[in-house]
Amino acid sequence: GYEVDYLEGYMDERVLNAKVDYLIGSVHFIDKWSFDNPEFISGWKNKNIDEKWKSYFEATEAMAKSGKFDIVGHLDLIKVFKFMPKKDVRLLAKDALQAIKKSNMVLEVNTAGLRKPIGELYPSRGLLEEAYALDIPITFSSDAHAVDQVGFSYDLATTLAKEIGYTKAATFEDRDRELVIF
Repeated sequence: GYEVDYLEGYMDERVLNAKVDYLIGSVHFIDKWSFDNPEFISGWKNKNIDEKWKSYFEATEAMAKSGKFDIVGHLDLIKVFKFMPKKDVRLLAKDALQAIKKSNMVLEVNTAGLRKPIGELYPSRGLLEEAYALDIPITFSSDAHAVDQVGFSYDLATTLAKEIGYTKAATFEDRDRELVIF
């Protein structure tokens, strides 16, 4: 599978039509600013954090509505450097979660946040609870960037998912989804 940056107007059809098991749609840019890149952390200075979070979830909503992806990657990646909004994140993400549900996408429970300054899973417990209430399926990912990160902290991810009520996770083959008990 591929993780594909959702950049409206810059999507490559060769990637979107590749013969893969799944496509993960992710948002890493807000107005061409790479908010999760440590090199550009100064971009947070003098920003309205609530507005940036709103823009992030609007981009996530647009990604879901595009219908091009199977999985939503690291739903609340924007929290990576702990620039948290004053507004309730569940309210900021509400429309994006509705679009994810309507688009029949799967939400990734991603352990990479445990290796980042935020020190927690993507998505947060609150957002995962909202997803569960909407009956949005999940899958698990370590978002590995090195071999030793494969499967990183899956025990924490599966424990959290079970605490919330999930009992099945999605797997994919040729873009067809199957739910399996974990």
